[in-house]
Amino acid sequence: MASAPPEQPAKTLTEMTGESHPEDRAELAEVRAQLRELQQTIEAIRTGGVDSLIVGPPGQEQVYALATADRSYRLIVEAMNEGAATVSTGGVILDANPRLGSMTGQDPSELIGTPVLDLIPAAQRPAFARLLDVDPGGSARGEVTLAGSGGMTVPVLLAVSGFDLDGMFLRCLILTDLTAQRAAENLVHALTVELEARVKQRTADLERSNKNLQTFTYSVAHDLSTPLRGLSGFSELLLEEYGELLGATGRGYAERIQAASERMAAVIDDLLRLSQVSRADLNLIPVDLSAEVVAIADGLRSRDPGRRVSFVIQDGVWVTADHTLIRAVLENLLENAWKFTVRRDAATIEFGAATDDEATICCYVRDNGVGFDPAYVAKLFQPFQRLHPAGEFPGTGTGIGLVSVQRIIERHGGRTWAKGAVDGGATFYFTLVGPNNGITPGLL
Repeated sequence: MASAPPEQPAKTLTEMTGESHPEDRAELAEVRAQLRELQQTIEAIRTGGVDSLIVGPPGQEQVYALATADRSYRLIVEAMNEGAATVSTGGVILDANPRLGSMTGQDPSELIGTPVLDLIPAAQRPAFARLLDVDPGGSARGEVTLAGSGGMTVPVLLAVSGFDLDGMFLRCLILTDLTAQRAAENLVHALTVELEARVKQRTADLERSNKNLQTFTYSVAHDLSTPLRGLSGFSELLLEEYGELLGATGRGYAERIQAASERMAAVIDDLLRLSQVSRADLNLIPVDLSAEVVAIADGLRSRDPGRRVSFVIQDGVWVTADHTLIRAVLENLLENAWKFTVRRDAATIEFGAATDDEATICCYVRDNGVGFDPAYVAKLFQPFQRLHPAGEFPGTGTGIGLVSVQRIIERHGGRTWAKGAVDGGATFYFTLVGPNNGITPGLL
């Protein structure tokens, strides 16, 4: 019995037809490519390489988040105080954290799969799109406005970073809520405006008060000058023509009236000068202080030639100041030094200066006179305050001179102070700020 022929293997379509069609080969290659892509996707899902899938044709994409995504990454993103989202190349939100949901008034799951441009009001979308236009490895920052729920908007600071994830270009968006910052800025602005208004009002009130005070001082001083001159003149006539009839007591009274009126006239003159110092316009020019000190010293020597006073004057001290006013400062300080060194057989008065890097010059007038108690230094620059009795030194003033010095220096943007000791001399300092301040050594 003949045995059955051996079973032959099944023939392929090519072997059966004896030919291979090009369309069949292309279809087979496409199927193999899809199988490889499917295998790669499955492997990526298994190893955690992806956390979402996009399915569907362009414009109809569906995004599916995977439960196997990196949990540590999700915990960090979900706990952030900033809104965060991952956006595909086509501008679709692939992932969003809870904070972004609360900022937009939506559940994060509702944001996934929606166009990222929907987060922004239509008017700002072109600017928003420009911020999103970054390359892999690039970044951009800018302020935008999120469209919140109920027509509300949320100002945010947007930070965009582009990166390549296994050949897929993605964008990471971090959105910081600026609502609290804007509220604080608005509050600061409102307080600043209010403060500026108050300062402006206070300044106007102060200027008005100062003007009224200066006007009052000038008016009172001017109105009192005439009767005081009358008192002084009639007292002098009374002593000259009727002195013998008045007797010793009467003459004493008349002399006291005359001295008091002259003293009051001196106070009024000083008040007028102080008022003028406060009101005068500053004409700032370069002034050679050393030359001014030399001229004042010569005047003091000629006025009292019997005194032996040595002047030590630093040369080349230049400042930018009002010539008339700064001359008054030097006259007051030098005359004080001259006055309070009268008891010294070898009196010395020194003028000097030093500069720093900020065009500030510090000048001083130093003497070896009677000095003063440092405990009362604050009284030196107060009106009508004297540290020595009126008759103790010849030519004792009314206590206005140093006040004028301080006022003039303050108007120049500087400050004044003094150091001294009882029977140890005194030094008065003042500073001036200006572009031409400095020391140019030379010969005087």
